Amino acid sequence: MLAALAATGILAASAVFIDLRVDADDVEDPRAPVRTHPAPGTRFWFEVIESFNAKYEGDTPGHIGRGGGLSLHPHVALGDPVFHKVGDLDKVIGSITGVQWDRLKGALTVEFRPHEEHRVAVGDEVWVDLNPAFVTMSIQSGAASSSAVEK
Repeated sequence: MLAALAATGILAASAVFIDLRVDADDVEDPRAPVRTHPAPGTRFWFEVIESFNAKYEGDTPGHIGRGGGLSLHPHVALGDPVFHKVGDLDKVIGSITGVQWDRLKGALTVEFRPHEEHRVAVGDEVWVDLNPAFVTMSIQSGAASSSAVEK
């Protein structure tokens, strides 16, 4: 009789544990990677924090910017356009030459090469499209250029 009660108790405890385990499997892990891409045209604003003349011999001038608050999986690549708001227009001012995503902090660091006709200063706020839909690249005189239309 005592053995039957003990077995019943063990079975009941196991059932409760299994039920709790199933409920826990429904909870999303906050450390799990974010897999949702943003809609095309989603702007990611960031501040220019560094400007340089050239890092290596033969290199061109560039800028580095950083911003946070990402809750979506970015989908940016080398050569994608960088925009700056000039008056009411969003003007393409450069192209991405390096990008680093810190998934745990939700931050993106963007290095970009500016177009010569536009001045970019430390402290300027610029943006990239987190999931560009219609960006095509063409190679002209050894350098990649974007054919994205100004928005």
